[in-house]
Amino acid sequence: MGFYGIYNAINGLKNGMNGLNNAMNGLKNVIYGIKNSINQIENAINATVMATYGIKNCIYGLDNSINGIAKAMSGIGNSIHDLNNGVNHLNNSINGVNGIRNCEPFRYD
Repeated sequence: MGFYGIYNAINGLKNGMNGLNNAMNGLKNVIYGIKNSINQIENAINATVMATYGIKNCIYGLDNSINGIAKAMSGIGNSIHDLNNGVNHLNNSINGVNGIRNCEPFRYD
């Protein structure tokens, strides 16, 4: 092998090394791409989990609101009952006054 043969062999080896380096860089980029895809999947899962917690909290809030409305309605019912008792007491008082007025010493008709 002459000088040019050795020179061409060295250049071929150098080109082969450059090609191998380019292939390694390409493989590295593929690995980075896979890593980024996995990170995006992880982010999507985390977002789904957070959304699920948000929905769960909304349901708890709705449940608390319904319970609050039920308690308010119960309070209104109790108030109506108390009001009715007050009216009954008032009627009893009026009847008592009328009863006193109908007694002989207090009659004025």
